[in-house]
Amino acid sequence: MVAGSAVVYAQFSEHFKLRMKHIFAVCISLLLTFSAHAHDPGLSSAKLSLSNNSLQAILTFAPADIKAITGQDGVQGGVSPDRLKAIADGCLEIWIDEHKVVPSSVRVQFLENKDVEFRLTFPAASLSSLRARSTLLDRLPFGHRQYFALVNAAGATLAEKLLGGAGNMVDVSIQPALAAVVTPPPHPFTEFLVMGIKHILTGYDHLLFLFALLIGCKQISSIIKIITAFTIAHSISLAVATLGWLEIPSRIIEPFIAATIVYVGIENLIRGQAVNHRAWLTFGFGLVHGFGFASALREMGVGSNGSTVAIPLVTFNSGVEIGQMLVASLILPIIWRVKDKPQFVVRWAPACSALVVLAGGFWLIQRVWPS
Repeated sequence: MVAGSAVVYAQFSEHFKLRMKHIFAVCISLLLTFSAHAHDPGLSSAKLSLSNNSLQAILTFAPADIKAITGQDGVQGGVSPDRLKAIADGCLEIWIDEHKVVPSSVRVQFLENKDVEFRLTFPAASLSSLRARSTLLDRLPFGHRQYFALVNAAGATLAEKLLGGAGNMVDVSIQPALAAVVTPPPHPFTEFLVMGIKHILTGYDHLLFLFALLIGCKQISSIIKIITAFTIAHSISLAVATLGWLEIPSRIIEPFIAATIVYVGIENLIRGQAVNHRAWLTFGFGLVHGFGFASALREMGVGSNGSTVAIPLVTFNSGVEIGQMLVASLILPIIWRVKDKPQFVVRWAPACSALVVLAGGFWLIQRVWPS
């Protein structure tokens, strides 16, 4: 009987080792694949304004977007001004009252945060219908989104939409009486909700941070406290930053997010599962990650008009929470099943934590000294 039990245990142990090796290999492959794209929401903005018989358009792209479009470094000096101006000249097609119009002026500007801004002016003496097509979306990575907004001279929103490669066109009917004053239409609730879900599911640094926290938990109460603390904290900082009450540059926030990953990974290696203080630690780090989430909304232009920020803020954050719960529901059963296994505690938890430290360190170096 004893010998039979020993054989069963040996078979189980060998099977467990094989499964963990497979999981470990998959984790390494995923990190190598996604490391260069961590926290890359793929967002740009196109803001159009009606005023003085003209239509002003401002399109903003991150340096990575310009690099994807041109194949050259997207920061100032990487692409010639003439080439950028040529790209800007054709970045937006406009039809007014079913007649295509060309821009009367085109300017290119580099912002302090290294984003590139295209400013176009179109003649619009009278306007009852508008069609706009963003032409660069097909040249950007799959999944890239562009926040489109049309406002009148009073700053009220006439139309807004999230554009993508498969839907890069907007049609707007404008009554003359509404060109001056209009009640802002509701934000595309579903689109912002989906954007929040996609943002967390493709925000690999946020996911790795959450994973690092969870593998250090031994009790279900600790897990609940951690998830609650992270949710409350990033919701607070997301709201504060999006409302414009406090803004921290992404060049500071992004390396800080990577540093939080490194810290938690090292703490896992040192303290193991003796991490009862993590609710407060998670709350503090969650505030940092919330500012990272806010950058996604700011890149879409949300928050530039105080009357239009509430619904995008709530729905985007709801999407983040849904995505976070989806990830937790997949990770927790696995961790909970293996957390008390000797092999997991002695070998695989430290191995996963070491992998977390390596990935976080890579992102930290990449963000402090970008290529």
